[in-house]
Amino acid sequence: MTISPEWSRNWKRGINMSQTPMSTEPKQRQGGFGLLALIAIVGAILVAVFYYGILNPPSQRASSGQAPDFSVTTYSSEPLPPDVLQPALVNLFGNSERYCVDDVNKPRPAEYDSIPLHLSDFRGTPVVLNFWASWCVTCKEEQPLLESAWRRYKGQVMFIGLSHLDQDKNARTWLQCYDVTYPNAPDLGGKAYNTYRVQGVPETYFIDADGNIVDYYVGAIPNGGIMDQMIQKLIQASTSSQESQ
Repeated sequence: MTISPEWSRNWKRGINMSQTPMSTEPKQRQGGFGLLALIAIVGAILVAVFYYGILNPPSQRASSGQAPDFSVTTYSSEPLPPDVLQPALVNLFGNSERYCVDDVNKPRPAEYDSIPLHLSDFRGTPVVLNFWASWCVTCKEEQPLLESAWRRYKGQVMFIGLSHLDQDKNARTWLQCYDVTYPNAPDLGGKAYNTYRVQGVPETYFIDADGNIVDYYVGAIPNGGIMDQMIQKLIQASTSSQESQ
């Protein structure tokens, strides 16, 4: 039987094809897809890090030295009318008013009614400066501690509250609910917040009689014991500073 050269060539080609690993191409495709996916993930991470750096520049928190001065106008001490107060209470606290004092309609101290206020006004007196907001959940537990401390240390230490990104009616409802008697003001435009490089609310700064930052607390101060410790430290620092002059 004579085998044609053409048939012989085709037969050899078939043998060569059968000896070629068929799994090579799919593996190569799978590996290529995985590499592309890895590149995409790394790229997304780099983009995220880049934009995070833009939106969150390195903190230069005012943690020591002279406390930045600020200028604000305090909230009105007049009680909100019931048709404004009651919906605001529900908005802030739901149907539970367990946080509020018994009489939420009584006026707050008139001495701090819509007055201009600067930190420098209190030079010579230690200051507790608290950044807060009515929408802040942890501020709800801290506010009674601040008011209680203010009433204990009034005459020795000044307390100032600055609300951040708050609506007037909500902030005033908050002050009525907790019967807050120390001066509070809206930090319009977040000027003081940004100057102090606050990271979030609540945060509290302890400023001595010379206007220097003695300490600060990030988050809600958890109990009256820690509050007292920090205020006593503030008073001691102020006394030592004045004695050395």
